[in-house]
Amino acid sequence: MARQIGFTEQEIAALDRVAESVAFDAALRTALLYAEAMTRDAHGVDEKLFAEMKRHYSDSEIVEISCVVGLANYWNRFTTALRVDLSGSNEPYDSPKTDT
Repeated sequence: MARQIGFTEQEIAALDRVAESVAFDAALRTALLYAEAMTRDAHGVDEKLFAEMKRHYSDSEIVEISCVVGLANYWNRFTTALRVDLSGSNEPYDSPKTDT
């Protein structure tokens, strides 16, 4: 999907190391870090990160970003729990974890 909306290969490769990457401008890097913190544990959105969001985005933009992240997280949990395959391939979408 990132390719479809215009992200470069360098940006896609940098998504797993956003904090250290120079592939993103400061505003996008902050939004990506915010999305990651919101996804992992919303308590991880500390005062420093929120203040950084306010440096780059208006209140209404922060609400919109938060809604998109929240809805994406909801959708991912919903489809995973219901075993909905969105991959477009014959591979499992998100196989349940097993204890070994």
